[in-house]
Amino acid sequence: MFHVYGWLIAIGVLVVQFLLSRRTNVYWGAILPVLYVVFIIIWLPERFGKEITFSVILAAVGGLVFLLGMWINGREYLKKKRKKELEKMELHDIE
Repeated sequence: MFHVYGWLIAIGVLVVQFLLSRRTNVYWGAILPVLYVVFIIIWLPERFGKEITFSVILAAVGGLVFLLGMWINGREYLKKKRKKELEKMELHDIE
């Protein structure tokens, strides 16, 4: 049952990151990656102690890369959307 909750939490985090990364203010998309880094810094030593393995570190870094990748994609989406809106406005100005 815990695995189901884990997946639901992960999907929820990704949905929230998807929505925050597309906001006008760039800092909204940085909230979850920063919270993730703080969580990993606090949680990894508490959970694994001195037995932190390469695979655990790789998974932690992979999660951060995934969140940052979503943030970057959201910023690019916003730029494309603004560009389309400007082109649409210019088209109406020409007519």
